[in-house]
Amino acid sequence: MHSLGNSFRKRWHSLVANPKAMRRLWGGVYWQEDESGVRTVSCQHCPRFDRNKKACTVVFGTPLRKCVVASIEAHLYDCKNKQVLEIGYGRFSLGRNLVTRSGGVWTGIEPQQAKDKIPSLGKGGYGHAAEILFPDNTFDLIYGVQTMEHWGQKCNGCNREPSDYAECMAEIYRVLKPGGSIYFDVPMHFHGHEMFIMADLNRIKGLFPDALWKNLVLEKWRYSYEPLERYAPYPKLFPEWKMEISSYSDEEMEKAKEEPIYLLAITAEKISKSL
Repeated sequence: MHSLGNSFRKRWHSLVANPKAMRRLWGGVYWQEDESGVRTVSCQHCPRFDRNKKACTVVFGTPLRKCVVASIEAHLYDCKNKQVLEIGYGRFSLGRNLVTRSGGVWTGIEPQQAKDKIPSLGKGGYGHAAEILFPDNTFDLIYGVQTMEHWGQKCNGCNREPSDYAECMAEIYRVLKPGGSIYFDVPMHFHGHEMFIMADLNRIKGLFPDALWKNLVLEKWRYSYEPLERYAPYPKLFPEWKMEISSYSDEEMEKAKEEPIYLLAITAEKISKSL
């Protein structure tokens, strides 16, 4: 449940977000990288961790939301002279504030907007990952905050049919400039499409074929959570898991319930090659 105090702190943080301060906080190496190239942002080595208090310095939200905030800070503080598209912008304004304050132009698309609200550069309007109403090669950066897991979700809470991820990625690729980049953050072992519930990193990597994308990076935020608490999957979401998951065994799903919820940040660059 969101308290008024928590809501105020969230809005205040977005209101005062400063790209220069974010650069100072996140400009160094804040991750550890394994032999497969997957990065881990452990709580105890995160710039947002207060070692004296043994607490996260993001002072609002669930453990997952704190990581969302930190990851946005780390990835969106420098958008100077960039045309930036946010997919599924909702009401959370931290990303767009960092984009505009660092010198970028923010544009947003949102499937819950009226279809006659056509988006234009610098404004928000209707659209979703499989229907981006802009010409080819328009954007330098495309990002989404806690939206990618819902594109192909069966139980998506709206009247739209689940989207095909290959079609979504093709549409994103189309409107992204050659050399442009993407940033998406998604929760693992939480909700959404089955590949995210099951944290199937190989399947997620498969959305970014080598012929089209380069410099693909997966960052696992809070997978290594100590000395903070484990953030356990919600039992109330397990019935939804049963409806979403069809490609994995019951045994695999039971194992996933024992894993921590964590945040996966995905970044990649478009190779200069037409589809």
